[in-house]
Amino acid sequence: MSRRAVSLDAGGHHIGGIATELQGSDHPLIVALHGGSYTSNYFDVPGHSLLDAATANGIDVVALDRPGYGSSAALPAGEVSFARNAEILDVAIERLWSEHGQRYPGLVVVGHSIGAAITIHLAARRPRWPLLGVALSGIHDLAPDPVRSAWDAMPADQPVVFAPQQRRMFFYGPDWTIEPDIVERAAGSTAPVPLAELLEVVGQWPQTAAALASQVHVPVQYVAFEFEQLWTIDADTVESFAGHFESAPLVACELMTGIGHVADHHRNGRAFQLRQLAFALDCGERMRRAG
Repeated sequence: MSRRAVSLDAGGHHIGGIATELQGSDHPLIVALHGGSYTSNYFDVPGHSLLDAATANGIDVVALDRPGYGSSAALPAGEVSFARNAEILDVAIERLWSEHGQRYPGLVVVGHSIGAAITIHLAARRPRWPLLGVALSGIHDLAPDPVRSAWDAMPADQPVVFAPQQRRMFFYGPDWTIEPDIVERAAGSTAPVPLAELLEVVGQWPQTAAALASQVHVPVQYVAFEFEQLWTIDADTVESFAGHFESAPLVACELMTGIGHVADHHRNGRAFQLRQLAFALDCGERMRRAG
């Protein structure tokens, strides 16, 4: 399916990405934010493409490269933070809405992993563009000790490059949950991750997540995964994290089976994506009923 390049001026900071044709729809426009060590192409790996799944269901998607990834401009080393990402992306999405918003009833932001943490920051800012809901996955506020130790041990002041074997270990479930060649096929969507992002997600983020989540005033979908390696996940911790969204009018949480951290790239990834698309459609219907 055809793609269009995205180029947005976010107050002097260039943000790029990829999108479907953006023909317009009665359904919300989805803006997708990738996690650490991936680019916007995370959402468009052949056979596991959220953009393809959305197009098949009449929904348009813009997958943005976060600052420092893909075609987006990098941040100065001292500015790499979730809050600064959210500040820039807020302006970028406002620009996107000014160019295309007349064709859609509003936006739903899909955030994965660090992109989900940044999505929470975004929603807590109460943006001026019409945010209808947020779909979050691959995020929590309780990391296992080995993960915290691994990130703390990374060489200082250097971007972190995960080898394929490391990706297989940290990001995927057992062999039966994935195609044998998926790590190789998804390699085109990978990128170095600023060490500051890894340190924040296991350091500052767990201390601030609850307060930020309490400031989210739109519907929330939160999906966690059975074979998550980067967070301590079980039924109780999923409910606990979902409980942080005390101001949201709706919080739908789920622990999906048969999936690891990079959910979209698993055999059951399409079922996960269809959940996200259904949530976006529901957000649009809620907005329509509210007038």
